[in-house]
Amino acid sequence: MMNPSTRALIFSYSDCVHYLAGVTNEPEGQSELARLLKDTEGKLRKFPSLYRAQLALKEMGFERCWLVMQSPYDEMIGNGAAQKAELPMPLAVVE
Repeated sequence: MMNPSTRALIFSYSDCVHYLAGVTNEPEGQSELARLLKDTEGKLRKFPSLYRAQLALKEMGFERCWLVMQSPYDEMIGNGAAQKAELPMPLAVVE
């Protein structure tokens, strides 16, 4: 059972090729210590869409999550750390 302060997260990277999902107890706006979901072999679960990541979190009992969008562009061209935005969103998944 999850602690009431546990937050669900979905990570979206600038390439939008896949999404990662996880949980953290850190306050809103901080997601550095997220525990990412893994498959039965211990590998990171990579979701092909935001919808699939939402379904996984919904199945865990979450009703909302935070979408963490990261863009490594600045870091890639040598301008410092990557930019990040964290936005709350409901898990209103229609099946």
